[in-house]
Amino acid sequence: MLRPHKGVIGILVSESKGPFPFSENNYCRKLCLIGNKQGMHIYVFCPSSITQDRSTVQGYCYEKGNWNRRSSPLPDILYDRCFSHDRKDQQRKQNALSLLYEKQPFIYLARGLTGKWSVYQVLKKYPDLTLYLPETHKYTGADQLSEWLRTHNGQGFMKPQNGTHGKRTMHIKVSSPQEGLRLIGRDNSNNIFKRKFPSVQEGFEWIHKFIGNRPFLLQTYLNLNSTQGEPFDIRVLMQKNSKGIWEITGRAARVGQKHSLTSNLHGGGSAHKALPFLCREFGENGGRNAITVIDHLSKDIPLYLESHFGRLAELGIDFGVDRQGKVWILEVNSKPGRSSFFRIGDYKSARKSIENPIGYARYLLLSKP
Repeated sequence: MLRPHKGVIGILVSESKGPFPFSENNYCRKLCLIGNKQGMHIYVFCPSSITQDRSTVQGYCYEKGNWNRRSSPLPDILYDRCFSHDRKDQQRKQNALSLLYEKQPFIYLARGLTGKWSVYQVLKKYPDLTLYLPETHKYTGADQLSEWLRTHNGQGFMKPQNGTHGKRTMHIKVSSPQEGLRLIGRDNSNNIFKRKFPSVQEGFEWIHKFIGNRPFLLQTYLNLNSTQGEPFDIRVLMQKNSKGIWEITGRAARVGQKHSLTSNLHGGGSAHKALPFLCREFGENGGRNAITVIDHLSKDIPLYLESHFGRLAELGIDFGVDRQGKVWILEVNSKPGRSSFFRIGDYKSARKSIENPIGYARYLLLSKP
């Protein structure tokens, strides 16, 4: 099979049981359209498509308005958009990629980050970031949680080390021994739950069962709600452009349902333009000051993480702003979504968010020795 002159990009995605056999169909379709215009061959494939006896990949190409399954050349560039939900999935993916790399060494568009705890450990090394990082520890059990609540005003926030979309997050509150323990959080299906336990011990036992064997983090609880009691954060999408340079693609405020703990759009939240939203919440000066800090941190964080994890292509960075206007670094995601830009009508940022991965892939191909 002849290789196209301008390179082959394989987009690795998760398998899906929906109307399409793979996830992120709409995003992948747009990537294919942009890449095809630049003379690239782009296709979508799942880990199960890679087998020992094939020198091609059975993937999906978007052609003439339809997805068609066909054999495609091994990729020059691999864009990993495959989400692993457990260790078995992760191992299956890694085995497939190792097999693919043995057949033809490819260039990763970006290396993924290795969980919230490792990202926190890296960012904590930089003195200019420490003021913006909430205190965070690996959760070790009830004794630790009891001591934490005693020294942190009876409140804590817990989240999975490898979770997504705000699932299995919890706000824990103990007002007094007489009132017991209160929980508000999201379950594994992203449904909101609220629970009250007559004793702290009963609450701890329930938390232990809820967590199971999953690694969790324990953090300072921050009041990151709007004046209407809605949780919100500011998502900044950082991407490398067609010159290989980091830039801010766009920002959006993501606002959750009242008293719902998280602001993630998958949990039923809404999206708003970041600066107007912050100015409504904190006044003109307060809103603009918060954006200035957010933009400054957004430009530094990719460079710091890249120096530790290796080459990256895009990052979704989530910031909180508390009621005093202080900015907090909440999370960094190496496989960010971009739907919030479409929701707020920021079509320039939405278009760039799709063009940049292709532009950066082309930059890497042209830079090959």
